[in-house]
Amino acid sequence: MQISPDYRQPIIEALIVLEDSGITRFPVDLHAIGHQYRNLFEIRPYVSLMKERSLTREECIDLLNSEDGAAVMHGYGRYVIYYNEKMSRRRKRFTLAHEIGHVILGHHLESGVPVISREEMTQRLYNRLEHEASCFARNLLCPAYHAQRLLDAHGISRVANEDVWEVSRRTALTENLGMRFSAQSLIEKAFDISAAAAKTRVALLQTDIDMYRAHHLDWESTKDIGQAARWYCTRCNLERFPGASHCSECGSKRFSFRVDASGFAYRDRGVNAHMQFSPCPVCGNESYSADAGYCRICGTPLTNPCTDDPAHLNHPEAKHCYACGNPTAFHGSDHHLRIKRSVETQNEGDFSMIYESQIAYDPKTNKVTMCPRCDNEQINADAAYCRICGLPLVNTCIPGYREDEFGNSYSRNTHENLPDSRFCEQCGQPTVYFQHKLLKTYTQVRKMVVEKNDGDDYDPDIPF
Repeated sequence: MQISPDYRQPIIEALIVLEDSGITRFPVDLHAIGHQYRNLFEIRPYVSLMKERSLTREECIDLLNSEDGAAVMHGYGRYVIYYNEKMSRRRKRFTLAHEIGHVILGHHLESGVPVISREEMTQRLYNRLEHEASCFARNLLCPAYHAQRLLDAHGISRVANEDVWEVSRRTALTENLGMRFSAQSLIEKAFDISAAAAKTRVALLQTDIDMYRAHHLDWESTKDIGQAARWYCTRCNLERFPGASHCSECGSKRFSFRVDASGFAYRDRGVNAHMQFSPCPVCGNESYSADAGYCRICGTPLTNPCTDDPAHLNHPEAKHCYACGNPTAFHGSDHHLRIKRSVETQNEGDFSMIYESQIAYDPKTNKVTMCPRCDNEQINADAAYCRICGLPLVNTCIPGYREDEFGNSYSRNTHENLPDSRFCEQCGQPTVYFQHKLLKTYTQVRKMVVEKNDGDDYDPDIPF
């Protein structure tokens, strides 16, 4: 009989269980694993055995030879896993994973005993089975490569020639994060395991990674399992935006790493590299320039600059600047409330939309080649207005006025826009063509699209 622990097979079996149980994120849902393997084992608390056999808790512990839990074989290939419900939640999780490991690895069948205990076998065999079950448990609850990926995202790497993992660099996730963290604290919270289990996971992380590499263990089937743990504001529970030094909801500078956050949750709804909504959350427009500050279809602001420094661009839902904590342009504005309501209800901004235009124009000059109001095609190269109806041949925004700090009013400069723009991308003002009703509103266009697709395979919840 084998005496030395085999750490390769427990890792392989843990990965198989994760895949078979359909685990999609960490912390691992042990209820999902129990359901998947319900024909192999069932999970019960100690109190159920106490009631069944009229035992005290001490008698139950003596019977199972464990204060924490035990897997009991009932007949061939059928098990009951008992656990002490008086333990802490995280200790229960590791105990259950450990006992599931005994069952999956066939330890009862190998040793020929109904319960794995010191009294039923030699000390060397008992130690080997326990080490293998613990290896299974840590790679089920906290697989080595997933743990390494979490640490790497936080700039934590292994100290050369030591089994020590320390913060060595800043990353996109930790930039401007003023909170302290360690490899053990991150793993404990992200995978919902005890401090002792997290300490062991860190200590044996490189050992397990070396085992993956030496035996070419395939973890590809589990690579898409995500992390539920995030950095949240300790004051309002808003999820921290990567790179932010302040909470965008309340301006606080304190964050904590955890799995669950009550209250308002951060929603990263289609924000591109230029910190613009993409597509527009109100009308669904997905066609605009990289420097556009406003949607050219409905006039909704696409960016949310800081009121103190316009160079600080924030997520359009942010109330406070990530960089300095000052209020953003959206803070308390009608635009902020409109977008927030749209995102939350998903009535307006739940799909992207291309607003096609039939107006012919020269892309180099933005000048129309045929007047969209009177259809005049006789347009000179230097003409600025239609010689028949007087319509401007370039769709500019309507100037409007601005006030200086002394209350003096000045006419705003106009900006050139594409012929199908309802609003100016630079200042958000209505355009001449929209004012003259040459362009339909986005709600009218949407209604036409719905009517056109009525009776077809159109589903408003599916992007088109």
